[in-house]
Amino acid sequence: MIITTRRTLLAGAAALAAVPASAQSRLSDVIDVTQEIALDDRVARGYHRDVLIRWGDAVAFDAPPWNPDVPGEAAARGQFAWDAVTVGIVSPPPAADGVARLVLVVAHPDAEPAMMFPAMRSMPEVEIASVGASVINLVAQGGRWVIARGGFQQRRLTATTLCRVGGPLAGHVRQRTAEDPAGAAVRGIIAPTAGTPTPWRTMLLGEGDAAPALSRWRSLGGRFADPNEEMRFGWVVELDPLEPTYVPSKRTALGRFPRSGLATALAADGRLVVYMSEGRADGYLYRFVSARPVDATDRAANDGLLDEGTLSVAGVGPRRIEWRALPSTPEALLDLRAAATAAGGSVFDAPAGLAVHPDGRVFLACRGNPSRGAARTNIVNPRAVNTWGHVAEITPAGGDHAAAEAEATVLILGGDLAAPATTARYGPGTRAWLAAPESLAVDQRGRLWIGTAQGNATPGLQRATNIADGVFVCGTASGAQRGVVQAIYAAPRGARMGGVALTPDGSTLITAVRTPGFEQGADFTRPATRWPDLDPNRPPRSTVIALSRDRGGPFGG
Repeated sequence: MIITTRRTLLAGAAALAAVPASAQSRLSDVIDVTQEIALDDRVARGYHRDVLIRWGDAVAFDAPPWNPDVPGEAAARGQFAWDAVTVGIVSPPPAADGVARLVLVVAHPDAEPAMMFPAMRSMPEVEIASVGASVINLVAQGGRWVIARGGFQQRRLTATTLCRVGGPLAGHVRQRTAEDPAGAAVRGIIAPTAGTPTPWRTMLLGEGDAAPALSRWRSLGGRFADPNEEMRFGWVVELDPLEPTYVPSKRTALGRFPRSGLATALAADGRLVVYMSEGRADGYLYRFVSARPVDATDRAANDGLLDEGTLSVAGVGPRRIEWRALPSTPEALLDLRAAATAAGGSVFDAPAGLAVHPDGRVFLACRGNPSRGAARTNIVNPRAVNTWGHVAEITPAGGDHAAAEAEATVLILGGDLAAPATTARYGPGTRAWLAAPESLAVDQRGRLWIGTAQGNATPGLQRATNIADGVFVCGTASGAQRGVVQAIYAAPRGARMGGVALTPDGSTLITAVRTPGFEQGADFTRPATRWPDLDPNRPPRSTVIALSRDRGGPFGG
């Protein structure tokens, strides 16, 4: 049996008590949702979905009510933006009142004029205010997570936000202006597509390709007409969600390239390791290892930790991955892809989301690449024509994330098991199939949560006409449950999933239903769906949702 009926949109996410790990050793026996594309979204029986925030809702305390028919720059600066990718959750220090609180960071990668504006043409000033990120306060209230309106940390960051520049290329990237004659900063966060928390509770945002946005905004002149403006983007930006006065810092030691995934781990000696994937159909997998260990006792001492370290790229051999060192010259850091190619790095099939298992394994989502070719297949990219994508599993040698080598295999190969001559591969008993896995998260019990993003996110990839993007759960332990996939959520028509993040207690998964109604031929007046409001007078809205178990049962249990 499946559930396909419409549910009421609620204002908060249920926060259920965590269940001991010993009671959650097996994958849950839930009923999968139908995966056929529909105007509305659907959840598996035993789960429910609540809405946290949508395009146009207030982030800043003084944001005006949303009026999609009259878009404006001032309103966009204080409102939740059109595009959304959930990148991470951090816990603030406990408050004296004992109320549980969280801080959620959501990236806003893009602004699509045809879907955002009634005139369906570019409005640069509004678009500039619509990209960047939102920092959102959540509070436990009545057994739910709800938005804390006017919360202390709550704020928007945009393409004009002041940012510091740190690391070896600070002098190359900074821009001297009348207001900043020393050239100590740049302005703007553009095209952030991925993110991850650090152990000291800051957030890393990985910028993607800023060139399309900058080309639309060049008519504004000033900084946007500067031919060097593009090199000020494509970096990892560190921000402090807990401190509104903290100036975000672009960490140039991690190199410049369009990112599609980030994850952090600790090496055996306590140094921070940052895994990074490149947002291209033939992208590389990179690793940064900090020069000094994380200070677990002094949060402030870690500011600048990411300004010095060693970069490497993954080279895939017949049996394992080898990490090949990259130079730290200005030329290499400004164009890390060229350095990776020269070092003999191996391309992956549209590498995207990354997640680190408690036992040290690293999972990498690959959306797919239909033109790899048989001569270039390897142990973690085994398909010559990879239409559907897959999830790779990487195990560092000796459990040390700074080791020179790692074992590698494929956890699942996406695609329809019933299709003729299929190469799809899942665990026995899988009752759902997926395409274009993009975002990953590992829960406290070691299961992998997968958000898919066919939609319009993967140019050149086939979009299945009978399968919606959604959220899936997959077993990762050895044994009967390994690779078994179940569908938990199906997104509405035209939408793709934007990131997956679990609350610290493991009770709730927070994700973004990204750009519903946006598909080929759609526009502001004729979207493919008008979800979540389903109001003929309102456009569809990117929406952050919370998925949790119905009362009386643990999330995913």
